[in-house]
Amino acid sequence: MSDAEGQAFSRRSHLYGDGLFETIRVHRGRLCFWESHYFRLMSSMRILRMDIPASWSPEDMEAELHSYLPDTTGDYRLRLAVWRDGGIGYAPNEQTVDYAVHVTPLGDTGYPHPLKTLRVDLFQEHKKAPGLLSTLKASQSALYILAAQFALDQGLDDAIVLSTENRMLETSRGNLFVLQGTQLITAPLAAGALRGVIREQVLRLAPGLGLFVKEEALSPFAMLDADEVWMTNAIDGISVVAHYRKSQYGSAQAERMQNALRATSLF
Repeated sequence: MSDAEGQAFSRRSHLYGDGLFETIRVHRGRLCFWESHYFRLMSSMRILRMDIPASWSPEDMEAELHSYLPDTTGDYRLRLAVWRDGGIGYAPNEQTVDYAVHVTPLGDTGYPHPLKTLRVDLFQEHKKAPGLLSTLKASQSALYILAAQFALDQGLDDAIVLSTENRMLETSRGNLFVLQGTQLITAPLAAGALRGVIREQVLRLAPGLGLFVKEEALSPFAMLDADEVWMTNAIDGISVVAHYRKSQYGSAQAERMQNALRATSLF
């Protein structure tokens, strides 16, 4: 094992999952919804009692992340991972943090368009408990990995994660929204839903599109009465669930929301 590999495997993010990450869509040099990503990261670091370096201002961090981009013409997935320093043992022997940036191209897709369509089902082998830690983008992602693997094994695109009370929270890829008429419903953070950046944007933009937002953890039976079902994340914006078991759903309102997201993030 090289020194570099040894250092990597001695990180607390590897040893204990003691870290966080942000996945950011980059479109032609612009970090989409950067302010929301930044403040979520800062809030999450405080929840995990991580020291925030004095140099990590929004402007300085944005400039630093830009330096990792190969150009300002394409679309990229930028993943910023942050972890606490310190050695073996649950109690860290220092409080400084370190980070790594990974950039991968997304291809010539433009900012998310057209809408991705998904086939999904419920992931019931493991459930997600409520609590503040459940809302974080934490390095320890076993639940989402298992849900994604379940989807692959079943020939699906994604799987819906349930709470310990058997209510729908999200999917392995992002937040879940159910549209019934003009009522747009998503699980509340208090129930354990991920504090998603695009979730935040959708909640903000919905009233302007004539949609009434309700935060409520839904029974899977709500899928029977849904007109549309959305999955939201930073890379794809809005994806639509086209098929859930024998049910099929539309996408007209999802298209409107995707256009609103596109306009908000780019101009």
